[in-house]
Amino acid sequence: MSETPLDLVIVGGGITGLGVARLAARNGLTVALLERADLAAGASSASSHMLHGGLRYLEHGHYRLVREALHERTAVSRLAPGLTRPTRFVLPSYRGDRLPRWMVRAGLTMYDLLAGRANLAPHASVRAAEARALEPDLAGDGLLGAGLYTDVVMDDARLAIAVARDAAAHGALIHTRTEALAARPGPVGGIEVVARDHHAGRELHLEARAVVNATGAWGDEVRRRLVCSLTPGAPDPAPLMRPSRGVHLVFPALTRGHGLLLTARADDRVIFVIPFAGVSLVGTTEVEVASPPPACGGAATIEEIRYLRAELARALPRPSRAPVLAVTSGIRPLLAAGGAVGEAPREHRVVEDGPILTIAGGKYTSFRLMARDTLAVLATRLGRAGRPFHDPIEPLPTPLGDDQPAERLAEFAADAEFARSVEDVVRRRTRLWLTPDRGRVAAGPVSVALAARLGWDETRRRDELQRFHDALADEDRLLRRAAEEP
Repeated sequence: MSETPLDLVIVGGGITGLGVARLAARNGLTVALLERADLAAGASSASSHMLHGGLRYLEHGHYRLVREALHERTAVSRLAPGLTRPTRFVLPSYRGDRLPRWMVRAGLTMYDLLAGRANLAPHASVRAAEARALEPDLAGDGLLGAGLYTDVVMDDARLAIAVARDAAAHGALIHTRTEALAARPGPVGGIEVVARDHHAGRELHLEARAVVNATGAWGDEVRRRLVCSLTPGAPDPAPLMRPSRGVHLVFPALTRGHGLLLTARADDRVIFVIPFAGVSLVGTTEVEVASPPPACGGAATIEEIRYLRAELARALPRPSRAPVLAVTSGIRPLLAAGGAVGEAPREHRVVEDGPILTIAGGKYTSFRLMARDTLAVLATRLGRAGRPFHDPIEPLPTPLGDDQPAERLAEFAADAEFARSVEDVVRRRTRLWLTPDRGRVAAGPVSVALAARLGWDETRRRDELQRFHDALADEDRLLRRAAEEP
């Protein structure tokens, strides 16, 4: 522990915590970020891979949320042009849909208006024959036509890693595999965070002027742990979170390059088909989980996989017969609210408990707004009252190209991208997980390169490689069981 306190200790290495670290470091603050697993290992690598305003939020009157997110869609695209791509989406309308065509057109018009000058392309409306010309595999029975609009598809994990690299380039200290355990008054007037570095097997003591809890769906538990250890005997803080699990399936390419926005017949949920890196992502589900989530709370279930396959089959009967290549699952950090979990607000909230701030809720697209709001609350404590935090649109560091050998990708991931395991490289620093073999062949050379960079002995290398293959085997077994007749 340094004799000079840091300005901030940030707990949580998803896109929210990384966004706070980047903005703070770019404005000259001293920052350390603690992540108990890998960067973006939770919901930040299991999203719908979209920067979007949230067309469906218009139905619930969340106009400000949509407008802000649409402007951030453009800003983040400019930050990471190599990791984002504008994509035209087809929104088919069928006889008997809950929303009539006129209401869909009104929603798309409002979406364009809220985007303003940040709009990517105006929406359009086409007849059934034109919709089938764009996507011939769309189910034709009852098809009335379709709306067309544009959003952005992005590489969620690699964008989060780029934000981490930008934070580190401006002085932030990034600690992965490091878990915050407790907080107590610091010896020179700040707050001391006690953490465990699981990689090095040692305890860390970091003193700072303030602590930001950006742990997503685990925000309630980390807040309770930090607040109650800082002030023993204090009652547990009231819960902020109402987490929900979202599952996506990965298929071979299902469309001719368009995204699809579908309405599930079973429960009227929105289902996306998203073209990404030569495959299609299909999702998502919405299943409420406890706060804090239990150990198995983030695991996809057979029922969720079958639900997504059934809804896909109604919209794309022929392509939906393709085998599922992979399944991803993440837990959304939704704010607590009444009503159905699917109607929970996607806005964010900053809560102060003395020198501990918790940033809860929000959506990936708006991570820059969440960072600004968090630091604005801390401005007086950090000695920056009246001084705005500047966030220029300067390109983030870029990853290596996908055409590089696996060994080179692994070396770069270990040297520049904070990778510490085979899964870190295959799943979150590259697109090797989307190859036909899910990165199995590349995993061997990756493990050799990581062993050389990180000082593993042969036993450790084999264990790391086996852990990667075991996780894929478990996923394959789940998909096989889901594909069996119920």
